[in-house]
Amino acid sequence: MLRSDFVNNFSHEFKTPIVSLRGIAKLLKRQKLSSEERNEYLDIIINESDRLAELATNVLNLTKVETQTILTEKKVFNVTEQIRHAVVLMNQKWAAKNVNFQFESNEVMIPANEDLLSQVWINLLDNAVKFSPQDAEVSIRINNTDQQVFIQISDNGPGIPLEKQKYIFDKFYQGDESHSTYGYGIGLSIVN
Repeated sequence: MLRSDFVNNFSHEFKTPIVSLRGIAKLLKRQKLSSEERNEYLDIIINESDRLAELATNVLNLTKVETQTILTEKKVFNVTEQIRHAVVLMNQKWAAKNVNFQFESNEVMIPANEDLLSQVWINLLDNAVKFSPQDAEVSIRINNTDQQVFIQISDNGPGIPLEKQKYIFDKFYQGDESHSTYGYGIGLSIVN
């Protein structure tokens, strides 16, 4: 049953951009398109291709995490700086919604897989911004002890209904079943 769910969700996420690409390709075969129309269609092809590439990369990362292939590639780095960098990378998204960040942390060094953790922060911050209302605040707190680091990212969004919380780390699960918000349902499975 889990395998069937995975295949169905995976197929849906890949099928949507492929169908879009096919439709646009058929439109481009028409000879009577203005250069504006042709450029608009080419932009759609580029965007849909980017979506497919991002989806494929996320699936590969998820597979690597599940097989623990990349968990052994650790080095010591500044996780506080890495999270600040992730916030800056998402500037366009949070600026469009006028989201402010409250960041409380000392400079914290940790041994971990830097690339994988970067994906974690981007996924969590993206969700925090995506589901926050306009003019909201996202809070980031990093606390550490001798043996552990606690990182909390919280927002003022609507939250996830209790009955859906048990599924949030499942591959391709999206709480928004209408798929009206952009995403693939992979982010939190990688974060987990």
